[in-house]
Amino acid sequence: MAYEKLFEPFQLGPLTLKNRIVAAPSLPCLAHPDGSPSRELIDYYKAKARGGAAIVTVGESPVDSDYAISHWGQLNIGEDRMIPWLCRLADAIKQYGAIASLELCHGGRQTLPSLIGGRHPIGPSPIPSKFHEVLAGHPITVQEMDRDMIEAVQENFASAAFRLKQAGFDMCLLHGAHGWLLAQFLSPFSNKRTDRYGGSLENRARFPLEVIERVRDRVGSDFAIEYRLSGGEQVPGGLTLAEAVRFAQMIADKVDCIHVSTGLFGEPYTLPIIHPTHFLPHGANVHLAAEIKAAVKVPVTCVGSISDPGMAQDIISEGKADLIAMTRALIADPELPNKARRGQSREIIPCTRCLECLGRVAIFLPVRCAVNPVAGRETECAALRPADRIKTVYIAGGGPGGIQAAITAAKRGHRVVLLEKQENLGGNLRFADLPEFKQDLKRFRDFLIETVQALPVEIRLGTELTPALADAEKPDVVIVAVGAEPVIPDIAGVSSDRVLWAGQVHAGKARTGRRIVVAGGGMVGCETALLLAREGKAVTVVEMLEAVATDLNPVTRIHLLELLEKAGVRMLLNHRLESVTEDGAGVVDAGGATRVVPAETVILSLGMRARDDVVKSLAFCAPEVYAIGDCVRPGKASGAIHDGFNVAMEI
Repeated sequence: MAYEKLFEPFQLGPLTLKNRIVAAPSLPCLAHPDGSPSRELIDYYKAKARGGAAIVTVGESPVDSDYAISHWGQLNIGEDRMIPWLCRLADAIKQYGAIASLELCHGGRQTLPSLIGGRHPIGPSPIPSKFHEVLAGHPITVQEMDRDMIEAVQENFASAAFRLKQAGFDMCLLHGAHGWLLAQFLSPFSNKRTDRYGGSLENRARFPLEVIERVRDRVGSDFAIEYRLSGGEQVPGGLTLAEAVRFAQMIADKVDCIHVSTGLFGEPYTLPIIHPTHFLPHGANVHLAAEIKAAVKVPVTCVGSISDPGMAQDIISEGKADLIAMTRALIADPELPNKARRGQSREIIPCTRCLECLGRVAIFLPVRCAVNPVAGRETECAALRPADRIKTVYIAGGGPGGIQAAITAAKRGHRVVLLEKQENLGGNLRFADLPEFKQDLKRFRDFLIETVQALPVEIRLGTELTPALADAEKPDVVIVAVGAEPVIPDIAGVSSDRVLWAGQVHAGKARTGRRIVVAGGGMVGCETALLLAREGKAVTVVEMLEAVATDLNPVTRIHLLELLEKAGVRMLLNHRLESVTEDGAGVVDAGGATRVVPAETVILSLGMRARDDVVKSLAFCAPEVYAIGDCVRPGKASGAIHDGFNVAMEI
């Protein structure tokens, strides 16, 4: 068996796990408005159980509906009437031999008044969450919890855990990380109390310890308790790793497992380490888990950008953790455990760590995945329905959308011909080769290409689908996926050899000067600037808007802006490129004032233009013609992938 250590059984308190992989808690925003689990939510978690995870943890569920809610779309665990619904969820997880767990949480200060009936959020001290004040657009008043409130919340945790046991769940995860209420009491950053619940670590630990003890009294010894802990909050004045280790020792004889993460959600700049972006190495929290594991005898779970079974195996073999929790990796491919166990690791859909999943949930939309069009839609399309009638499908364009369409159509039984004008597949993903921070995307591109090559798909490279070719070969269906081309402004000097397109830089096919102007401050422009600044170049980004990277999800944007600042990239906002001269880039501000920014190289990253001329030329070349992806509306690869999947499911 591949990865023997990863797939050996493991004893977790009263439970025997079939392997060491945990589907970490995630909030899919799929619950009904009353907090009951929808069919979509049940099928979302069911897919992870079917995929082979040993524990499937339902994410971020508040213990009451008065103050604990921290997000729209959460499950309601605070009322007995939900027990029959929770039973359906537990049964769906357990039918595949997985352990059913659920994350019990309380937002405390980390919520919005609008989510809790207009009430003031509560916390150990009246300190608001900066992140939530930004979301609200105004200051938030936090009410300091008195003794009655403390007692009520502790009882709510215990009652919620008991409901889980009644519903057939095997264990619970107490969310004491990321600045949620249990962590708020533990952290000196958010706890300024002077009574028995504040001050020393022993006092700050009192509230979470009492919650653990009350939960244990209620559920007994045959129900496992896991505790999620930040191995340091990574903020000045916050919980340190040394304190986290001491707290872990305090709870080690009271819980069955300690789940190690990091960060403090209320401080926006720690979000990129709570949800590690593609700019960070994989396994970002392994060192924290290893420190805690060395100090306790209870099993330790490690989470944080671990998506490679080989890395997971090494972490366990080296004694740095006992269990490996995966979130985004199992959104990208719930079948990861089964594929790894069968020695089919190359068939695992790689997570690109783009955080599109989190970006949608952050704005209260149901979860979706850039690389897995089925995620969050399992009820609708988990099984690839065989085609009602086999058709000959020609696909023009071998980028991500075209390849996804080819894969889906071929798996449904259609005869597929994939035509690509260039001599290689990948489309704009071929520009992911050079940057170190694009290696996740490169792995996904290579996965797409290998997958389509392994299917009965005829691939014609160096071949453009034209009306004449279609007329000669008469396909039943044509899918146009020819992508987009860079916007080239009609300005003086733009044809100079000192002008490049961002894609050329990412492909490693361009030489640049020491001083560089990047015209366009979207994601591509900013990542290009970062790449060049890290090479020691002096880079200025020229952007028409008042902010850069506005096309990114908030977590990745926060991280990218931080990295650009550290790299010394200069931002020239409210300016546009007007000309390219021998001296550099001519720019004009919003008031019409012009100047020249000295540069040897000007790089264009001004967006993409849909190749609608090709779409129009192929509009009547088959009985069924569809256009997908960037040739319809330029955007991210995820849009093209979802378009390709959706169209291929309908033909």
